[in-house]
Amino acid sequence: MKKIIILGIAAMPFFFASCGGSEADAEGTDTDSTAVTEHVEEVETIVNNYTVDTATSVIKWSNFHGEEVDHAGTVGVLNGSFEVSTTGEVSTITSASLVVDMNSIQEESEKLVSHLKNEDFFDVNSFATTEFTFDRHEGDMVYGTLSVVGKELAVEAPVSVTTDGDNASVSVGDFKLDFTSLEMPFFIEDVKAPAEEQHDPNIGFSAEIAGTVAH
Repeated sequence: MKKIIILGIAAMPFFFASCGGSEADAEGTDTDSTAVTEHVEEVETIVNNYTVDTATSVIKWSNFHGEEVDHAGTVGVLNGSFEVSTTGEVSTITSASLVVDMNSIQEESEKLVSHLKNEDFFDVNSFATTEFTFDRHEGDMVYGTLSVVGKELAVEAPVSVTTDGDNASVSVGDFKLDFTSLEMPFFIEDVKAPAEEQHDPNIGFSAEIAGTVAH
């Protein structure tokens, strides 16, 4: 028992010295514990120019009777290009142009196709192409201008962009354009008919545009 007490007393100076030393060290250390070293990881931005693949790109159109689709078809792309800037997983269209071949209009009814091509609608003999001019891509929307039958329509359409090596695809979601301002002879005459017989001048569109890196 005495040996234990003696050992305990003998150890006390070391205990206090140890405690005192820690306190002194703490007081003597000038360290800012709030300092945080920030590490900013640089993300590479890749910019590529793509030539539109006219063989696989397609534009879909439809007109409506009330809420129901009345007619639906496609029209082909004559030529085009687009530039995509990709940072991380975010891809943004930074420029684009598209020329549509109006002679390529298709629908189940050949009679309707002939009607769409004549002077009542697109007058393809005078206006063989329709052109889209890009303005900007913000969020999930693309903005631009469509030049059709010598007149212009503002375009606002939802888009998603996918890139994979030398390939890219732009999916354009459903949107509508009001053809009233185009003053097509068909719609000018159509407003003279009874309201229940008139056709909806709002035409729906969507598109799948594929591209490969221009070399």
